[in-house]
Parts: sequence; C-alpha cells; structure tokens
Amino acid sequence: MNSVNYKRLEKSLTDVIQEAQIKIGYDHHPITLYYPTESVARLLGTPEEDADSTEHALASLSAHTAGTLGAIEVTRDAKRFCFHISAEGTQYVHEQLPEPAFLRAFLQVMRGLTVSFDDILAVFHQFSDKVHCEKLEGNEEFDYLVYFEDGTPDSYRYCIKLDDDGDAVYHRFTPEDYAAFGF
Repeated sequence: MNSVNYKRLEKSLTDVIQEAQIKIGYDHHPITLYYPTESVARLLGTPEEDADSTEHALASLSAHTAGTLGAIEVTRDAKRFCFHISAEGTQYVHEQLPEPAFLRAFLQVMRGLTVSFDDILAVFHQFSDKVHCEKLEGNEEFDYLVYFEDGTPDSYRYCIKLDDDGDAVYHRFTPEDYAAFGF
C-alpha cells in the first residue's frame, strides 16, 4: 500500500460533524458516523475491493487525528466502517473550525416550509458563479445534481429531490462516490 490519505478522511469526518452541528446544534456529545467500505477506501486511497487493507490502514488513523478529533474508535461490519468520535473531537470541530457559510445558507433554504429549486440554486450562485446544475433524467432517487465546478467553497456533489408539496431532500457525495454510484 502506498501513502494513505488520512487528511482526506479527516476532512470528510469534520465536514459531516459540521453538517450535523448546523442541522441539530452542538451539544458536546460524541458522535458515531457510518461510511460504506468503498467510500472509506476511496478517501484513503486504498484498494476498494480489499476492505481488510482499508481496515489495516485505519489502525493508524488515531495517530493522525490525535491533535484534532482525538482518538477515533473504528469498527467494521460486512458493508461499512463505523467511526466513534469523542465529545472532545466534536468540541474541536465546534470551537476550532470555521463554520462553512455556504452549508449554513444551503441548509437554511432546505429547512424552509416550501423549497423551490430556484431558491436552492440562488444559494449556490451566492457563493460562486461557477455552478454546475444538471437535471437527472431517468433517476428515481434525485431530480438534480448541483456542484461548484472549481470545488470552491466545497467539492461535494449535491443531489436534490423535490416533491410537489415544496419539500426537498438532498444528499451530498464526494465526486468519487458520485461517479461510483453511477447516477
């Protein structure tokens, strides 16, 4: 195995923690996050088809996150890895990392009583003029794919589903996970 990209996994973990803290607030509790084994392998740069290799690489994760998220307990089942992050780790994210302004604005729009795609798109354009928007034809899970073409302010792929009642749901994927899912 070549070099393992712990920083990329740590960034993903902190991004998910920030997303949760914006959605439900910060409460100084530990958090448990579940990732598909293939997603973890893509983040670390380990072979996707070899979960054992990925698990072996994760044995050193806590050494890389000691100064930020602290010791992370990692467990695995047949399809996913589970990351147990301590209250000190969530506190670090809350107190030391700047809150992503785009994500805050995006989630505010998504929480509205009625959500229009124009409102969602306006939030993206508020943060960049390089926004990719695509109607996902023939996709039953999502209606739209939206992302920042240059990866600023983030590189996630936002898949959005709107219903006739003005409700909207989303999921955000890394570019590699989005490509692998084959939407």
